[in-house]
This record gives sequence, C-alpha cells and structure tokens, in this order.
Amino acid sequence: MNPLTSFKLNRGNQTMNLAFIFLLLSIPLTSKAQPQVVEMASVKNCHYLNKVEGSSGNGKNNNWQSLAKYSALSRADQLGASHVVWDRFYTVGAFNGVVIANVYDCDSSAANKGNVIVEPLASE
Repeated sequence: MNPLTSFKLNRGNQTMNLAFIFLLLSIPLTSKAQPQVVEMASVKNCHYLNKVEGSSGNGKNNNWQSLAKYSALSRADQLGASHVVWDRFYTVGAFNGVVIANVYDCDSSAANKGNVIVEPLASE
C-alpha cells in the first residue's frame, strides 16, 4: 500500500469522525422542556419551589431584561420548575437590572400526589 492511498483513507476517517462528533453535539443532553412563563392565574395544582433571581450581568446592556430573564429561566430549569411567574424587575444603573420570579412544579405527577400551590411569604 503506498503512502498516498493510506493518507486518503485516513483523511476520509477524519471527516467521518468529525461528522459523527458534530452529530453528537447537536443532540440535546436532556429532553426536558424549559419552564413556561405564565401568569399567576394559570398556576393551579402546582408545588411552589422557590424564588429565583436573574441578573443581566455587567456592562452596557440595552436589552438587560432579556439577559436577566434568561438567567432566571436557567436557574428555574435547574430547580426542575415547569412554570415561572415573574415577580418584579428592577434596574441597577442605567443599563443593567435584575428580575425575580416565583417558580413552580406543575408536572402531572406533582398534581397527582396531591401537592397544591404553596404561596411564597409576603415580601418584606
């Protein structure tokens, strides 16, 4: 076997390996859906999990609300929340801010266990 043929075969294997790696990276690690943003009236037969906070971070962010919401939704997802109800938004400086949300588990298994909404304590 000459070296040129060997190189072509190895190059083909590298291409196949790279294609396989990209295919694996495109598959989500979990099939769980992200929490849904809803109004409080839509939260029924749910279990209150906690409050979460999301921040836009530092810098001049003209669209800080989107960054802060994404941060809060990520934290809600980590808690296993199925629903998120925005509580309040407040600015920090001219270009940044924070959102606070209440998160709930409204999974059908939680509703079947008899869990009900447990309202958060009033803000101080």
